[in-house]
Amino acid sequence: MSGDEEGTRDRVLEMVRRTPGIHFRELGRRLGLPMGAVEYHIHQLLKQDLIVARSEGRYKRYYAEGKHGSEEKRNLSYLRKPVPRSILIRLMLEPGSRHKDLKEALSLTGSTLTFHLQKLIGDGLVTEKDDGGTKRFYVSDPKAVSMSLIKYKGSFMDELVESFADTWLEL
Repeated sequence: MSGDEEGTRDRVLEMVRRTPGIHFRELGRRLGLPMGAVEYHIHQLLKQDLIVARSEGRYKRYYAEGKHGSEEKRNLSYLRKPVPRSILIRLMLEPGSRHKDLKEALSLTGSTLTFHLQKLIGDGLVTEKDDGGTKRFYVSDPKAVSMSLIKYKGSFMDELVESFADTWLEL
C-alpha cells in the first residue's frame, strides 16, 4: 500500500472515530473524497476489524470497533439525524412537552412530528405518558443521550447541539 493510500485510510478511520455513526456519503463529503475511494477504504477498514458497520434504514453507519455499546450506537444513530436530534434536545430541555408544544417549537408538521416520535418511542429513546388525557413526552435516559451529545458535540456541526451542551453542563 502506498503512503498516499495509507494516509487516506488513516483520515477515514480518524473521521469514523471522531464522528461515530457517520454514514457513507457524509464521510465522503467531510473528507472531500470520491465515493469510490471511501468505499475502498471502508472495505479495507472493515476487513481489518478496525471499524464496524451497522445498517439502519437506508443508511449504513460506521463506528470504531469496540468503542461504542449498542445503546450508544442507537442513540448516535438518532442524534445524527436533524429532526430526531432536535426533538430529543427539546425534550431534554423541556421534559413533559406535549405534541402541540413540540410541533410549534420545532416548526414541524403534525404528521412529521408523529412519525419521528413513533420511531423514537419504538426504539426506547422516548417515553409517552398520559397526563389526564394529555400525552406528554420524555427522553427515556436523558443522561445517556446528553453524554453522547456532549462527547461528540463538535462532530454534529450544529449550533443547537453547542447551545444544548453549554446549557446542560451548567445544570
